[in-house]
This record gives sequence, structure tokens and C-alpha cells, in this order.
Amino acid sequence: MEVVDITGKMMFADDVNILDISIGGVSLKADRRLNIGHEYAVKMENSGRVLAVKGLVVWSVLSGNKEGARGDSIPLYTAGMKFIDVSDKKLEEIVNFIEKYEQGALMPISPYGTGGMRQSVRIRIDAQEKATVNFPENYKVKILSLGGMLVESERPVEIESRLSMEVFFPENTSITFLGRVASCRLVQDEKVELFHIGIEFIDMSEEHKEKLQEFVLSLNVVKENA
Repeated sequence: MEVVDITGKMMFADDVNILDISIGGVSLKADRRLNIGHEYAVKMENSGRVLAVKGLVVWSVLSGNKEGARGDSIPLYTAGMKFIDVSDKKLEEIVNFIEKYEQGALMPISPYGTGGMRQSVRIRIDAQEKATVNFPENYKVKILSLGGMLVESERPVEIESRLSMEVFFPENTSITFLGRVASCRLVQDEKVELFHIGIEFIDMSEEHKEKLQEFVLSLNVVKENA
């Protein structure tokens, strides 16, 4: 069923380089802009330990560029994030994670942007430890059914990949689910590269299945009365 003015977002876990970390926050380098004031989920690994935290971007600057696979220039950004929603248990996880780094890397920290300070000791990570950050990407829904949908996005997606996704319905309602990428095709629209991506719904709660069914049924009623 073709739909009009229905949008959504999908989450991509992109690799970033961790530059330094403290119990209050982290700075990192990425090939995508991290917007000041936005929240992101960060996942880091070190010596077999995994740390998953939420961070709020307090500063972000363009810091260079690199050559892409097609010889194009890709901008690089450096950003500072402060950890948010940190419970006592999560704080203990952060401390244990940091302790895995060499003590010789410790150095004092100063204010690092508007919005707060990391009131602690910072560990500079010379090896630029790898981590992932979840970046939201918006899309437009072209066709919607009970089993899946066709969406339009500015970013290509690898076939068979799994994505955490959300679709926004009218009247401030939405559904969330895990989607499987079944197809991805490049299309041209006024000299702008766009991609039509086929998504199969593979994991959705019963509550959101009911919301989806109600919305699809309402589209059928509108079509029949048109």
C-alpha cells in the first residue's frame, strides 16, 4: 500500500576512534558529524570488557578529512561527549573499564566545552581504540504492508543486514522493530542519489503489530472511499 508523508528512522552502528576517556565522558573521532546537544549510544571494547553508555555531545568540530574508496574526500569530526543516565552500577562499569588501560596514560583534565566538565582524570588513548556509535538516519516510507515496507533514504544499506527501526504514524504514534534489509537499489531524483530499500519486519512486539495493522487497515479504507 503506497503511503504519503510517513517517515521513520533507522539506527546505524558506525565505527569511531576513541581519543580519551574519563568517568565523566569521552572524546572521539568519526567520519560523520555528531550534533551538539544530541544523544548517542556508544559501545566500547577493551581487554574483553564491553562498555555500553549513552552520551550527550557537548562540542563537535571539523578536524580534517580522509580519502574515500572512490577517491573522494570524506570529512572527519572530533567530538566530546559527557555520559548521561549513569546509575551507580553503570558508574562502576565505567571505572572498571577505564582501569584496564595503562596507568601511565593518566593526565589531568580541564573544562572541555559549554555544558559541563569531566571532573576527574582523563586517560588519553594513543592507540585510538575502536568503538561504535549509533547514528540515526531518517527515511521516507514509500510502500507499507503488514510484512514489510519500501523506504527511500540518502544512505545505502547492506543487504541482509539487521537494523533497529522506527516508523512515525500520524497523531504522534510510532512503532519500533528490527528490520531485515531485503533489497537496496540506487535511484536518481533531481541529480540527488537516493536509495530504495526493501525492509522485512522480523521482530516486532504484539502491541506494535496491532498498531501497524490498524494503520494499514485505515489506509485501505481511505483508498476504497477515494
